[in-house]
Amino acid sequence: MLLTDSTKIITRDNIQLLHIDNAFASAEISLFGGHILSFKPKYDGRERLWVSQNALFDGKKPIRGGIPICWPWFGGHSGNTDLPAHGYVRAQNWDILNTEESDTGTTITLKPQTTAGEGFEGNAQLTLVVHVGQQLRIQLLTSNLGNTPFTFNCALHSYFAIADIKHCELLGLSKQYSDKTRSLQMFDTPQPYCFSEETDRVHIEQPKTLSIIDKQIKTRILSSGHDSIVVWNPWQDKSSSMDDMADDSYLTMLCVETAVTQWQEVAPQATHTLEQVIK
Repeated sequence: MLLTDSTKIITRDNIQLLHIDNAFASAEISLFGGHILSFKPKYDGRERLWVSQNALFDGKKPIRGGIPICWPWFGGHSGNTDLPAHGYVRAQNWDILNTEESDTGTTITLKPQTTAGEGFEGNAQLTLVVHVGQQLRIQLLTSNLGNTPFTFNCALHSYFAIADIKHCELLGLSKQYSDKTRSLQMFDTPQPYCFSEETDRVHIEQPKTLSIIDKQIKTRILSSGHDSIVVWNPWQDKSSSMDDMADDSYLTMLCVETAVTQWQEVAPQATHTLEQVIK
């Protein structure tokens, strides 16, 4: 695969990274997991994504931070607790299908080495299209190549870089959420939506635009093709218990995930597109 002038492959520990540097932004994508690690627009030079300082780049365990790709299920598998959380493509090497330059930026197209795996029944093709420009546009395309429908869940599990979770507010959610820290009980979305404890919530709603307000700095998140927004921060105890997070990691990250958690059906020869745009 020929790379464009703005792209090159570099190596970190045991994995290859695709580094993009064009007139609009810089970005990095790990070919292990099809995992976006960095997006920094040049108009303000501010990193939008958070990666743990203790993240592993061994090509075995999913990388902590950035935008992991969860597919073909989200969370634990509903029928087999021995299967990996969030599916299996985030622990695969991905292939570069295409790189392309345009007057708005650089487009990278990737695919996992296989979409087949234990716990998923379906003849699927999975494609990740990433456009690096003044904004970052991520599209996860799930195509049904077979003759029968299949269902799946997925997410763009985005970790956003913030200055201090205790002075951070999330705008754009208004309906009830299911709280994983409280036995999946339903609660009303707090207004204002601020953070003071472990947060693991599935909001069954489809807002088009969300904003993270962090000490007067705003990060905008646009979503489509989703049925849920997942909001996660491990807080201090859980952060301290994770080998790939520092004790205080929870202070500088917030996951706001564009997700399908209610089982999306894809008809034969049809394609579902999950999209997130980060500004």
